[in-house]
Amino acid sequence: MAPTRKSGEPTRPEATVSRTYRAAIRIGEDYITLEETIALPLDASDEEVAKAVDLGWRIYRTQREAIEAQIASIREAQPVPPAPTIRDPDAPASDRQRHYIAALQEDLAWTNEQLASYAQEHHVDLVTMTKAQASAFIDSLKKIAEERQAYAAAARSAHTDNGAVPARPADTAPAHEKQIAALRRLAQQKGFDLDAEIRQRFEITIEELTSGQASALLREWQRPAQRTVGE
Repeated sequence: MAPTRKSGEPTRPEATVSRTYRAAIRIGEDYITLEETIALPLDASDEEVAKAVDLGWRIYRTQREAIEAQIASIREAQPVPPAPTIRDPDAPASDRQRHYIAALQEDLAWTNEQLASYAQEHHVDLVTMTKAQASAFIDSLKKIAEERQAYAAAARSAHTDNGAVPARPADTAPAHEKQIAALRRLAQQKGFDLDAEIRQRFEITIEELTSGQASALLREWQRPAQRTVGE
């Protein structure tokens, strides 16, 4: 016979197990940190676990949308900063710039031949380039590195235990003909090899290009180039 609980005796808390997930997410030039903790009883069913995880994703998506809106609102209220200037733009590229290019090359896992080919497409001589040319070249390499990281992070976050679930299906759909045509036109205007650009940026062929990747490339090529100061 089970012992009778005495009046006033505290109730024993139910045993639970909890897991916490933390993620640092980059939105534009800003970073946010999200932390989610799920606590369930030891005998939780698979359905209860799945519902808890689904709720976590819904909270995450709502938080991100709200934060993106806040960031956009703040940026719109800020005056446009003046374009940075480069001292002695026609002087030879500095050692600091060359070291930075080498570091970006390592991050991209490019060979010397790949780097030289990319430089040639952008009409940059890695031996005789000026500070201004090096600065613009660094910007383009940073853009490629950031795009790779962004798409890799999106691909990781879209996976669940049951397989890949894309958060934005439109972005992962194949690029449509109008996007490809626009990219070809812009590449011709800029003197770029479109197929080579796509291989270097996304490590895929033009046939594998997604709508999101095409949109990112179109946005970059359609806006005025921005240079960073590097000396």
